[in-house]
Amino acid sequence: MLAVTALAACGGGGSSDANPSGTRAEPSRAAAGKPSRPAFDPPVRFDGPTVELTDAQQPSTTSGEALRPALTLADGVAYLTTEDGLEAVDTGTGDARWNVETRNPADRGGFGSKRVAPWVSADGRTAYAAFGREVEGEGTMPDRSVIEVLAVDTATGHRTWSAQIPSAPSSTGLAAVPIGADENLAPQVVGVDAGTAVVTEADTTYAVETATGAVRWKKADFRALTFADGVVAGGESTGYAEGRLLGVDADTGRQRWSEPDVRQPAAAGARWLSGNLDDRTVVVDAVGGRTRASFEGRDWRCLDDEQSLMACSRSGYKASDTGLVVFDAKSAQQKWVLPDHSGRVVPRVTGFWHGALYGEVGGEPVVLDGNTGKDRQTSAGAAPYEIDRYGGVEGTSFHRAAG
Repeated sequence: MLAVTALAACGGGGSSDANPSGTRAEPSRAAAGKPSRPAFDPPVRFDGPTVELTDAQQPSTTSGEALRPALTLADGVAYLTTEDGLEAVDTGTGDARWNVETRNPADRGGFGSKRVAPWVSADGRTAYAAFGREVEGEGTMPDRSVIEVLAVDTATGHRTWSAQIPSAPSSTGLAAVPIGADENLAPQVVGVDAGTAVVTEADTTYAVETATGAVRWKKADFRALTFADGVVAGGESTGYAEGRLLGVDADTGRQRWSEPDVRQPAAAGARWLSGNLDDRTVVVDAVGGRTRASFEGRDWRCLDDEQSLMACSRSGYKASDTGLVVFDAKSAQQKWVLPDHSGRVVPRVTGFWHGALYGEVGGEPVVLDGNTGKDRQTSAGAAPYEIDRYGGVEGTSFHRAAG
């Protein structure tokens, strides 16, 4: 029996469409006499040739568990954190729009570096990424490790800002227990406002002044996952296999709120994060620290649709360990839940965008309506984790929207 407790509001606004096929969106403008691209908001069927985004592939899976490809999809462009820097690929043509390398070269040894997807500003004008780099010493100066932060104008491909932060991870050894989502502790830009960039590496978070590149504060044993309304929130290790969710002030690094005993945060969105509390999973407002929802069982994975809905799902070897619940992100009112005594199978959820919930049942891609839970498309053609109005990304392949 699925037990869910909705407790409070958690931001968002808008609505979604319940038609069986995607709502036709305003297409991209034709360029040089070429026809515009089909666009759907949201897309629910994918077809045709794919665009391969192999530069976003993480290190060889023979060296460990496969990680999520380091890419972010935004309005017809895939932004990739590559081994060398930032790259933008037009998903309509497959052509690279630009490629900007870091000032310090990447280490070419072994299987390559682990990387995190770029952070793209809400207005879509700037893409940011962080990289672990080694700077060769000169004279009496020894070699040193830095986190190189790169910001690129998405329209022109021009480097707009960069910084080199001395890499100074915690010396406590608590990083043996992953603090961040997806267990990827590679350098990451969590978010940027008018004067602050929040950057993480391993078990340490840095607040960097964008005007000077200086580190305003750093916090060891703390992995930031969100940055909103002046609050940096994430997971803090307080001992081996012990931790809590924590929100700190972006200007000072001082504590704003905490949720004790929540270990290993499982996911985060723009204004929320989730983690395990005893034998439950909780979803917390990242700005105020209030618990928004609570689920029976550990390791629920939550996603928001970037409008008004949140979906939390759980998979297991037994049917009793699986579940899916969708609720209104603002009021926390439950929309629907599976299983629901109808005999329907709980899908493996891969993505959620603008009211469309993407996943697989028995290896077959399906799309569910986020508001009602009804099957919206049973032959979707792909089960993407990154979605925009032109298509979606599954693995490192972009699939064009066809409906």
